[in-house]
Amino acid sequence: MSRRRWVIWLGPPVALLAIALALSRFQAGAEAGGRSTALPVGACAAPPIEKDGHGKANLAAGDGAWWSLSGRLDPNGALTGRHLALGHGGSANLALELAPDTLVSGPVGGIVALTTDDGRHSQIRLVAQDKACSFVVAETAEVARGAVLDPSDGAVIAHVVDRESRADLGTWRYAADGSGQPTLVGPALQPDPKRGPNWTTDLRLDGDGNLLAIQSCTDTSCLTRVFDLRKGLVPVATLEGEQGSMIGLTSEGLLTWDQCLGLPCGIVHWTLPTGASVVVVARAESAAVSANGKFLVAVTDASVGGIVRVDLESGAVKGIRGVNRNERLVSGGVLATQGIQLRPDEVGLAAEGTIPRPFSPAGAEVLP
Repeated sequence: MSRRRWVIWLGPPVALLAIALALSRFQAGAEAGGRSTALPVGACAAPPIEKDGHGKANLAAGDGAWWSLSGRLDPNGALTGRHLALGHGGSANLALELAPDTLVSGPVGGIVALTTDDGRHSQIRLVAQDKACSFVVAETAEVARGAVLDPSDGAVIAHVVDRESRADLGTWRYAADGSGQPTLVGPALQPDPKRGPNWTTDLRLDGDGNLLAIQSCTDTSCLTRVFDLRKGLVPVATLEGEQGSMIGLTSEGLLTWDQCLGLPCGIVHWTLPTGASVVVVARAESAAVSANGKFLVAVTDASVGGIVRVDLESGAVKGIRGVNRNERLVSGGVLATQGIQLRPDEVGLAAEGTIPRPFSPAGAEVLP
């Protein structure tokens, strides 16, 4: 397979996260209801994640929970902080004012994981919109740069860098209640003069919480290591080549953007553990993978509501109906600005200024 080599512009994390949304501007998506006044957040007395009788996170508890992150700017346009809005369905019912250096992911079981840094120390926190509270899992003098909640046991997995040099210090697992010492799950990526310094690191878990993808991106390329959390610190796959940012991780492979300058762009499927790659969608503007790993959904032209569904088992590509004009897919990850908890066979959709809504690719009308 031949693919044209383009340069992917990533920029610093602040540029990736800046969006012009405010809670007062939120409107419900096409299938959402009304909204409510957001409440201030308090401190949780205990980790807010609900677990079942086997100690696993109760994922169904948060279906329909969502969050959206926006920037606060001063009169000169400089970023002074972050505004995190959380809610359920069509309602926005919780708001946090956070430091500029804030990254958010989830929800899992209705809970979002976030890292925030004030220039002196970082906090790793869990926030529950239904309980209107925030729980501090850990504080560190180093810089925590993104965290995800493990659906298998409710632990928090966070990437950490050195405060002075920004050197990679690895990816660590923290108990949800903050007890004990964190354990290393992804060793630090060693510096490579040929690649240059990493600007961003993204984290993705597959639907079962068994596989962890750690993607490290310079200003020109990305490298992704995939770890089986049941098997130790040696990656089961190291994916390097013409690769843009991650879209989703399944038990069989990783979906990323191609190496493009902006959007639209192609979408690439990387097979695990061989690393073989193939372009599955030639041109898309946004994309997401269902939690069960069965479907990739891509918006090909948001101005007219163009959308395709890719069956990741058979490879079949179908045009479908159901996306509204100017909606984009919400794909998640710690570099995202919005997230929504969905059923296993769903993906999220949102237009600018709207609350994310669920969409079922399996139940969508297929175009002739």
